[in-house]
Amino acid sequence: MTRYLYLLLVIAFISCSSEKESETEKTAAFDFTYTIDTVMVDAGEHFFFLNWGLSLSDVSKDRKYLYNLNPQDLLLEVVDLDNLKFKEAIKLEKEGPNGVGGGYISSMQVLDNGNIMLYDFNMIFEITPKGELVEKFDFDAKNLNGYDLGEMNRLSHRGLFTGDGKTYAAPISGNSYPVSSKGLGILDKETKELQFVPLDMFADLDKFQIALEMEGGGTMSTGESFFSQFEENQLYVSNSAFNEVYVYDIELDSLSHHTFNSQLTENARILNFPTNVTTREALFDASGEKNKQIQFGPFISDPAKSLYWRFSSEGKDNSDDTFSNDYYLTFFDREFNMLKEQKIENFRGIPETFIKDGMLYTFLNIDDELAFIRLKPILEE
Repeated sequence: MTRYLYLLLVIAFISCSSEKESETEKTAAFDFTYTIDTVMVDAGEHFFFLNWGLSLSDVSKDRKYLYNLNPQDLLLEVVDLDNLKFKEAIKLEKEGPNGVGGGYISSMQVLDNGNIMLYDFNMIFEITPKGELVEKFDFDAKNLNGYDLGEMNRLSHRGLFTGDGKTYAAPISGNSYPVSSKGLGILDKETKELQFVPLDMFADLDKFQIALEMEGGGTMSTGESFFSQFEENQLYVSNSAFNEVYVYDIELDSLSHHTFNSQLTENARILNFPTNVTTREALFDASGEKNKQIQFGPFISDPAKSLYWRFSSEGKDNSDDTFSNDYYLTFFDREFNMLKEQKIENFRGIPETFIKDGMLYTFLNIDDELAFIRLKPILEE
């Protein structure tokens, strides 16, 4: 394929925000080898909810416990990661003083104090590790100060809080379809002060959205993923389509943009598939073509080694008319200099991951039992 590098336009900023553009790359900073093993979690008599992988899960700050939500039964499953065994299941309430509703919970987050944020479609619930309701947030525009959302925009409930739970970040987007985000909203939970950070990244990702116009006027669409995480007072935002990361400093109100140049993969997706289709078959075909291209995963923080990990995958057609992916692992330092990239053999998928005891844990379903692939790196300067 022809290598394609997307050059992002300069972003205009309000207030005192500023953007710094940089392309950061170092090569062969260290030698990297690794070992891989697979471990099972002892479930006892319990049956883990694995229907959605671990997409509704998060780990505690000390990496001792993994929390996995069964949204069908509102059951919070707790895994002891030190001993790799089921610890307990906590039944959440739909209604009442500890009710977390009966809607659609799309993600969850464990705060530094152990409390858990449940992100519903139109509400966020904060609960204790035992399922007791602490607070709920709806971010009604009329209750917010600072940036005026107006009647046409809203602060998404699909964002995240800082580890201390004091600051919330999420896209600001329109209320009507097609929903297009204009940038990020940064909200102080106590003062309800909302700040707007323009970000063209969302519009760039919209170009890869595939829409199916259905009978009756409805629309089904599939788009790109974006990833965000807080590290102290900095917010990192990256995505699945471009080899880049944005770093927003909350205290300084400044945004920097880092782009990277891979020697092993493409650096961006290209538009070689239809974005408007009229049948489900055409939707699946277009999505299949898109998914053969490069796909970048989220940055994974490894504070013990002062590194970030990031997996990426790139599809290929095999000689027997099947399709498979090659997987790559890239290391970055804490300033997002690219240090090392390497193809990973015998690795399956890039699902939910976390780092514990210097090893990368990746979810694996073995005959409906919870397991992890553990990748242990050996880094030599």
